[in-house]
Amino acid sequence: MNDTKLKAQVQEYWNEHPCGTQFTDLEWGSRDFFRAVENDRYRRQPFMEEAVGFPRYSGRRLLEIGCGLGTDLLQFARHQARVTGLDLTVKSVSLARRRFLLEEVPGDFLTGDAERLPFPDDSFDVVYSFGVLHHTPDTARTFQEIRRVLRPGGEAVIMLYHSRSSHYYVGYPLAMMSRLRNGEGLIGRGEYFRIYDGDRNPLGKAYTRREVRQFFSGFDILDQRTFETWRPHLSGLSNRILLALGRRFGFYLVTRARKA
Repeated sequence: MNDTKLKAQVQEYWNEHPCGTQFTDLEWGSRDFFRAVENDRYRRQPFMEEAVGFPRYSGRRLLEIGCGLGTDLLQFARHQARVTGLDLTVKSVSLARRRFLLEEVPGDFLTGDAERLPFPDDSFDVVYSFGVLHHTPDTARTFQEIRRVLRPGGEAVIMLYHSRSSHYYVGYPLAMMSRLRNGEGLIGRGEYFRIYDGDRNPLGKAYTRREVRQFFSGFDILDQRTFETWRPHLSGLSNRILLALGRRFGFYLVTRARKA
């Protein structure tokens, strides 16, 4: 399948399943819906403030690639960043725009492709993307585009799935055992990362730290860490060991870098 057809499938899938809607049965677009999505997101991923640092970018012009429902973008806007949200799907852009209108918070939104950003060179102080760029066929090209639209000295904050993670070493074997018990066929590790976001999700990838650093050609890496969704509740040394393992083998690989 060529990249054009694959990207069309990606667009169709995420237009039908905007990220976050799977965790609530409330009416899409209602105040209660957005409140439930936001509460659920930061309950499931309590590390977001540490990983991203929403207040850090106050007053700066920030682009989010793959804004989804606008949940993270709203956190930047609440801290006075001047925000623009871009998404491949019309549905997500519509919902994100409605979210900002309900909150009476300023923000610009448009539908667009991460591989061909519809902005002039040197347009933004910050480019942010969390769990999006591993769903497009040419991920390397998206980093070229990020570098192009960032101003000199601008920052990129990007999360990609981490291939050398707990999902690789533990989650995959457990998933295969489950499939065997259910009479299902085995799948490769690459396929496992794809279906992490749903059996019908057409594309999903994961990367090592080194591969991600290679994507950031033309950048100075400021920070690179992994995070896990789980939070251990043991005491003493056991708790510290589990937290350390999460730092080393976390599934969410967050890289912060500055355009040289």
